[in-house]
Amino acid sequence: MSRQADRPSPAATRPGADAPSPAITRPAAATALVAVLFLQAAGGLGGGAALIASPKGGIIKLPLSDLAGSPFHDFLIPGVILFVVLGLAPLLVAWALLRRPPVALLEAVNPFRRQYWAWTAAGAIGCGLLIWIGVEVTIIPFSALQPFYAAVGLGIIALTLARPVREFFRRQVDVGALPRTGIVG
Repeated sequence: MSRQADRPSPAATRPGADAPSPAITRPAAATALVAVLFLQAAGGLGGGAALIASPKGGIIKLPLSDLAGSPFHDFLIPGVILFVVLGLAPLLVAWALLRRPPVALLEAVNPFRRQYWAWTAAGAIGCGLLIWIGVEVTIIPFSALQPFYAAVGLGIIALTLARPVREFFRRQVDVGALPRTGIVG
């Protein structure tokens, strides 16, 4: 470990600062995380919009028989979930990781109080994508997109947990002044 790694970041010397100093460069892994979230957003928005526009599965050529044994009679509800949870949410989180807007409500419910809220949300999106794919595999027949999006979910989780990303999105505030929400990250 180098001596440089032991020094606090310039942002840590500014009391109450959430965003890193402009002199701190974004790690490549953080840039990759944002890119993968944008990729997921594009897939979720496109797939969700296609299912909403054609709940019978016509646009993306999914037969309704694929939903046999599921709680859905058509693809409308899965399309809405896909569009919002795996389309709009990753788009919002990617934007937030780039711009770092302060959102008091999201910081208050963030279980990892030392991390920026969008960092936590990125990890949740990766986990949510894996859950989505796991459920999808049990309901509909195999598709080549399933392992691809499982890899995207794993990639989001791995990039979120990468040390340079964790450190870059670490909040630089007095966490003792923050409301208690459970887990301290």
